[in-house]
Amino acid sequence: MAATLAYAVASRTTLSGKHIGVVFDFVEARSGKADRAEWRELWAWVTASPVAAADYAPDRLLALAAAAIDFVPVTTLNPVVGKLARHDPRAVHRLMLHPSGNGRALAGPALWRAMRSLSDDELRQAYLGTRSKREFLRALPPSRRAAIAGADLARPGSAPAAVDLALLDMIPGPARAAIARELLSRPGGTDIPDVTDRLTARLTWAEAEPPLTAAIRRPTADERATAYPQLVTAAVGSRDPSVITELLSLLTRLRNEQDPVRTSALGAVADIPMSLFTTDHLPGIERLATDALQARDRSWNTSNAVGTLARTLLLHGGITSEPAFTEAALRIIGSLADLSIDPNLSGLHRNLPRGAEQRILTTLLPRLESEAERERWGLCLSLADGLGHRAFDLPELQRLILRACSASSDTTVRQAVRLALAAPATRDNHLDELLARDRSLITLPLVQSLIGERRTDLLDTLLNTRTPGRFLSGKVVFVPMFLTGFHRWSPHHIDRYARLLYDYARGRKTTPYERASAIRQLGRLPGSLARVTWFVDNGELVDAEAALTALGTSDEPAAAISVLARHVGDDRARVAVSSIATCAKWIAPARLSSTVAPLLESPKITARKEAIRLLAELRAPDALPIIAGLVTRPDAHRDVRRAAVFATRFLLDNDQTWALLDDAAADPEVAGAILDIGPAVLPVPQRQRFAALVRDLAAADDPRVAAAALNALGSWQRWWASGTREVIVDRLTDLETIGTWVAAMRALMAGVRTDGDPAAVIETVHRLRSSDFSAVDRDIPAHQRLSKLLHWFMTVVRNHPTSPRAFSAPVVAALADDPIWHDQVIELTVVAIRWTDPAGVLTTLDEVARYATGALVTRPAHHLGQRLNSELDTTPPTTFLTISTEPARSQAPSIALAALAIVDRYAGKFGWSPEWARLLTALRAHPDPDVRRTAHTVFMAPE
Repeated sequence: MAATLAYAVASRTTLSGKHIGVVFDFVEARSGKADRAEWRELWAWVTASPVAAADYAPDRLLALAAAAIDFVPVTTLNPVVGKLARHDPRAVHRLMLHPSGNGRALAGPALWRAMRSLSDDELRQAYLGTRSKREFLRALPPSRRAAIAGADLARPGSAPAAVDLALLDMIPGPARAAIARELLSRPGGTDIPDVTDRLTARLTWAEAEPPLTAAIRRPTADERATAYPQLVTAAVGSRDPSVITELLSLLTRLRNEQDPVRTSALGAVADIPMSLFTTDHLPGIERLATDALQARDRSWNTSNAVGTLARTLLLHGGITSEPAFTEAALRIIGSLADLSIDPNLSGLHRNLPRGAEQRILTTLLPRLESEAERERWGLCLSLADGLGHRAFDLPELQRLILRACSASSDTTVRQAVRLALAAPATRDNHLDELLARDRSLITLPLVQSLIGERRTDLLDTLLNTRTPGRFLSGKVVFVPMFLTGFHRWSPHHIDRYARLLYDYARGRKTTPYERASAIRQLGRLPGSLARVTWFVDNGELVDAEAALTALGTSDEPAAAISVLARHVGDDRARVAVSSIATCAKWIAPARLSSTVAPLLESPKITARKEAIRLLAELRAPDALPIIAGLVTRPDAHRDVRRAAVFATRFLLDNDQTWALLDDAAADPEVAGAILDIGPAVLPVPQRQRFAALVRDLAAADDPRVAAAALNALGSWQRWWASGTREVIVDRLTDLETIGTWVAAMRALMAGVRTDGDPAAVIETVHRLRSSDFSAVDRDIPAHQRLSKLLHWFMTVVRNHPTSPRAFSAPVVAALADDPIWHDQVIELTVVAIRWTDPAGVLTTLDEVARYATGALVTRPAHHLGQRLNSELDTTPPTTFLTISTEPARSQAPSIALAALAIVDRYAGKFGWSPEWARLLTALRAHPDPDVRRTAHTVFMAPE
């Protein structure tokens, strides 16, 4: 694929899906010298269809990702990252832990399952770096979870109250109990009752049962409501059915409890895994459900928990073919039904083995038929909804659903009709049967859609007669609003439907809204031009505008435009112009200028602007002479001239167009329209010439035009013409002008970020430092601008992909001789640190020590701490320990404080191992009082 044609590709996704090899070749050819801005474009190309790329060449995709990750986030690989990890797990692992952080958001169960082949150490690094730790552990075998997450959960110095219990519950029983014991032994583990109960529930049942049994007998309802779920958690953690039996006996106390306590306990019981239940548990479970439903203070939450419990038993019975579970579930459901409560069975089909739905229905059928006799359809429809597609092959259930379509409740009928028409195999027969009973069902959108797109044989019946029934009176002629499917209709049906809509729109009792809807619907039908045109001149304003809108979708665009053209000069022009633009897309370019001629002569500015756009975009042969003629008229409106300038983006292959742009650039009222054209819409060969035009605008005398041009220069950086940087620096250092310097600074940063050359920044620093400009009501403007420039430059240095230290060194040298700028010197030096170079970090700390004196002694530590907040997860722990050890022994206060910042951030997040504890202890004994004072504000264990 030629690079010069890339801008014209309408859909990168379509091209990548069909010719991904060509896209790979295109991206690889340009990637060698690509900068940050170009990599954004190239990465968008290669991941436009990530599935196609991963299927075609996973190695090439991973190689490009490794090259791109320094510049752009690679999260667009998430749809296929699992497949890539199965192909090369270590390559994906490197992306996830890349120092730039651009791979940190790679995630998903497929990825984590594919990474099981990695070692525990490698998985632990990925675990510590991911934001979705629970999902990560869930994807791993339980036997490996303790080795990967155990040390993090029990890291030294972490408070017992801060442990993530959801993560702890994913650890297998013995390891989980060991972690819980360790946390309970720490300060705060047994001193705070809530924390103690939560951790005790993670011990073995023998250890947890006595204290938690005492907890459910506490005097206040709030304490008991908290204790019951912990008791259930401890029983579930044992994975022993005999313990569940013991638990159920302890829960008999709930009969005399308050509803909030009962609700909390039942919610926990409903979450017990099905595999732990046996038939011996069923009497106890039924007793719990019965006691809860018979309670006088029963709440909706309690009833819902009982319904969830019934669903669990029903699923277990279907999976294990144990009728006792299904019968128990039915008895609980019956008790709920007696209270007019239907259980929530949604998503039931996701957990059932093949064939289990038939067993469930066989068991439930007597009850469903009994309830059907009493016009109670809740359980039947809830079951059909929950089974989803599995309900399609259950004839008895389908028969009941059809019966429910005649229920007394309209809401029930609507739900039943949706379910009856869901099965593709029986949809047609069911539709015939339903319409034979009640033709007013045509009012339901689902029925209309089926008839319009599939059952066109029913159109004669529905369009030629009245459709009386429960949803429609026999005195009403119903006009359905079909949205699609007209290409399947016969001419006879289209004509009949058009006459029906026409008569309806002209009806005396039809509301304005209904008339407008009917007219717009009429415009969608082939051959409806004459009928729609009648409303343009004979209807009210609402009707006329609806007709003008409808003409835009006419299948006779030339004839429709001739009608619309009559209104481009009156009050309906706003509608007519839009419809003409829609129709014009179907007109041959050779006839386009004559077609839009009425727009060009219209007194309405909007009409002339639209005509210019259509001529240029649709490439009329005489577009440029016509547009030039409009622009050069003495009375040409400003908005028309701006529209003409913006439309030139389609015509830049003609020198006359560039002359028109040069004239526009000299007119401040129009020059801004040039800047609305971005590089993405232009062919590559024309971009550098256009960038020169933007540069000239940045140097314009009008500050509004110059500021807008400077803001636009950032997107043109790859095609900057010679002299662009000089213009930017001049604007930035022009202290007499206030309105352009921020935009100039933004453009300067865009250029430096892309080309990696700090020469323009150095020149700006020298000019601003040497300036002695002053003015009334302005305070050291050169200093303010330089401060802002350096603040923005810090970000560019930090994100430099290769050698940030060499990149920032000339700017540091230009500032080092003035103590006023030493804080900025310190920050510029610190942000250039790369943790992958420990020796360079130590050298950097030594360098900044000579600037960090007096009030600046804490600044290296401050700036280092800001770096660490976002970079801890992407650097191996041994690296930070190596970096911190030597500075912690330094006598220089600034270096020791910098070491303390690393110790605080790292150990505070990953745990106070003995090595980190020794470093903090040494810093608390440092000879400098400022270091000692700061070290005593860092604590290894919270009080």
